[in-house]
Amino acid sequence: MAAGKASEKKVPATPVDSGESPPLQRSLELVRRAPWLLAPWERFIGMHAQGRVPHGLMIVGERGLGSSALARCISAYLLCSQPIRQPGSEAPCEVCPACRLRQAGTHPDLILAAEDLSVRDIPVDVVRALIDAFGLTRYGPVRIALIEQAERMNRAAANSLLKLLEEPPAGSLFLFTAERADLLPMTIRSRVQRLSVPNPDRSALVDWLCTTHALPRADADLLWFMGGRDLVAGQAPDWDWQGVTQSFCDLICGHSSPLAVAKVWQSVDRETLARWLLRVWLAVQGVSLGLPCTAPESLCPAIGRMAAALSAEDWLKRHPILLAFLQTASHPLNEELARERLALDLSDPALPARLA
Repeated sequence: MAAGKASEKKVPATPVDSGESPPLQRSLELVRRAPWLLAPWERFIGMHAQGRVPHGLMIVGERGLGSSALARCISAYLLCSQPIRQPGSEAPCEVCPACRLRQAGTHPDLILAAEDLSVRDIPVDVVRALIDAFGLTRYGPVRIALIEQAERMNRAAANSLLKLLEEPPAGSLFLFTAERADLLPMTIRSRVQRLSVPNPDRSALVDWLCTTHALPRADADLLWFMGGRDLVAGQAPDWDWQGVTQSFCDLICGHSSPLAVAKVWQSVDRETLARWLLRVWLAVQGVSLGLPCTAPESLCPAIGRMAAALSAEDWLKRHPILLAFLQTASHPLNEELARERLALDLSDPALPARLA
């Protein structure tokens, strides 16, 4: 119905469970076993039991902690016509017609906008397709639009969605996930309720990763430090973080040229590179201020060398450079030039002023 017709548009809104990863059962297991997800899940269950589920709900939490799994569990529970309500075991029944439609990826009341998370900008056409879908007759009592990483919406898309949030159709839920809710317009944030996913402390998360995935503690500690979308999956990074870190150290210590370093960085997508360098920067800045190294043991030697190479004041000058690189990671810049500019600016933060 809604999803089927919407999928005919230029920028489709598609059913969520088509090719869903992770599968719902794994998502439910994650929500129940991860303490930081259990609290917001139980808060949602309380809302539902009291009939207080709002028309707009935003799950806010760092990438990799399971916000997506929580959103999928909420969607499945609301669409189920006879959910299991036993305290502590709440779940969709998985056998009713609504659940079977969701499992087949054809539930007309479940719409995922901008399904491809590698697309870093949600254009207005996606939201317009969503608006058209909400104008059609519902299959069941609720229609759900799931927008993950909602901060990807550009200004035009957010403004278009605002009109629908201001006067939502009966029986509708706009479900968002976001890491940086502050990047969304206040007009959007003020019209939704938040479900916050708290950040677990280091020891708790490392213990959980070791227990859940049988990881060596050193590997779990590296995943904690790295963060990212694959954190709770316990998956080792598929990019050369050692090479990136060593080249950063060589650049700061004057052992390599900016262009040589930029060549090493070409193999990593810009957002991953920016986030990693910022994490390394934070650890280096702490050491340069006389604090213990908070990075995994394998990284501490390089971080110590970088801290010794520059003063704390000089390291502070490099922070806005890294932030600016992260903020432009979604822009369609020349990939090679963007990394070369980053390496040049990190080697000499005063260079742009001298060239102006």
